[in-house]
Amino acid sequence: MQGQTMPSAHHQRPISFANYLLNLLLGLTLLAADGHTQETENTAAQSDPQQSESQASSSVSSEAPPYESRAMRDRTLIANALQDESLWLDTEYGKILAMHRITEAKSTLGVLLLLHAAEDPQHWPPALENVRANLPRYGWETLALAVPPKIAPPIPARPSSSSSSQSDESSDEKNTNEPSSPDTAPAASTSSSSSSSSSSSSSSSVPREQLIAAYIDAALNYLKEKNQFNVVVLTDNSSAYLSLQKLLPMINDNPKDPKTIDGPLQALIIINLQQQEPLNREELESIFDSKQLPVMDIFFTPDDAAQQTARNLHRAVAMRKKLDDYQQLQINNQPTITETDFQSFLLGRVRGFMQKKASGIELKKEDEKTPGTIN
Repeated sequence: MQGQTMPSAHHQRPISFANYLLNLLLGLTLLAADGHTQETENTAAQSDPQQSESQASSSVSSEAPPYESRAMRDRTLIANALQDESLWLDTEYGKILAMHRITEAKSTLGVLLLLHAAEDPQHWPPALENVRANLPRYGWETLALAVPPKIAPPIPARPSSSSSSQSDESSDEKNTNEPSSPDTAPAASTSSSSSSSSSSSSSSSVPREQLIAAYIDAALNYLKEKNQFNVVVLTDNSSAYLSLQKLLPMINDNPKDPKTIDGPLQALIIINLQQQEPLNREELESIFDSKQLPVMDIFFTPDDAAQQTARNLHRAVAMRKKLDDYQQLQINNQPTITETDFQSFLLGRVRGFMQKKASGIELKKEDEKTPGTIN
């Protein structure tokens, strides 16, 4: 140990200084690489949401919707839930949902055709649903369908944040870049919107009176196939005028038997549900044009000044048209009607009116007559 000499600090200094420079260069290189990696990740993070949104929007647009409209979706769900009552009737403007409830008595007296021009069946008022669901207990079948409303409900807006952001970005790109084909984007958006709404709006472009006439034809044809000819029509005030425009020309005068109507219906029930759509004088004169047709005119709301005016007008026109049988009923002071009440005041009055004015025996087919019957 004494014979060996230790290296002096003068020889160690160049080596340590070289290591220091090497470490410094390595650190700067790592910092530069780390900064470049972070910028790449930030750029990817900014571009990935845009790419994912575009992919999601393209996948959604490429998939066909399961239902052509929200209304058709609701009707399909109702039809699946009430398979024993629901049926689809064919019209020239597409299929419509109807609810047919068969009689629960030993004999069938007839059928009540309900026409309601406001909502789909799941939104029908309890008064109509009470009659529709419970009248079959007493020998009357019911066939109910919703006709187009006079005032279309507003369609709720459905803004899309992704579409709005994409449109803003595309407009910014158009402002910065040179325009290549200015008509391409509007044409594409127009074609996509028209193709998506063409099926749902196919019947909306048809006049309301044509749709109601087509719906009534489909219902009467269905009842004819079932050999049900003893029909009473119940309609609300919103659709009464257009419904009777279709039905009254089918009624022929029957002077030999004034109690029997020669036509597709034996009696008429008007339920004044839409107080904001009162019938005017001209419409009432058209509705009360058949003097042999028995009419029950029902009002539900409290008898304020507006309803008193409406009731007086209905009665005056009925008297002036010399109807053989006109009854006016006001039931606003009765207990609240529920769907399950099979002894409601409204149900009893409707059933009594139909029993007195339109009860009959179902007609049978010619081939079902017993042998030896003399025609």
